[in-house]
Amino acid sequence: MELKNVLTPWNWFKKEEEQTSKTQALPITREPSLGRLHQEIDQLFESFFRGFPFSPIRQTEQTWMGGMMMPKVDIAEEGKHYTITVEVPGVEEKDLEVSIADGTLTIRGEKRHEQENREKQYHRVERSYGAFQRMLSLPNDANEEAVEAKFKNGILTLTVPKNPSTKPAGRKIAIK
Repeated sequence: MELKNVLTPWNWFKKEEEQTSKTQALPITREPSLGRLHQEIDQLFESFFRGFPFSPIRQTEQTWMGGMMMPKVDIAEEGKHYTITVEVPGVEEKDLEVSIADGTLTIRGEKRHEQENREKQYHRVERSYGAFQRMLSLPNDANEEAVEAKFKNGILTLTVPKNPSTKPAGRKIAIK
């Protein structure tokens, strides 16, 4: 791994975290300060364990934030481009929307629940249905004009080329 990536990691989820912190409400309790403390402790644990594959606070495979589903995202850097892979099983291509504005890549969609048999009595439902959204802050070297999206078998793959004219965010400094 290059030194610049270690010293200046890019926060792909900056915009999403900002958006979520605005929409989260404090729990209703008799003691407002106790509710605030509870929320701050929850956020501390969530931010600490974010990105760990076997997080002890992960309750389901699907993550929820601000009352909205958040599909899993993989982000990789390969030479001249970034690859973003989003798991959206059970979602049709027509129910997906990808947009870019002000350096933020937004992926929206909806997983619809269609009931055919009204006589069924469910004993357990683990699958999630409803609207979802992911907001990814693109790095400075991303070429927003050339982003490509492909969808196959419930996997959305976005290719974000790097802009060759953009200077890297960091550099190595020679020691004399």
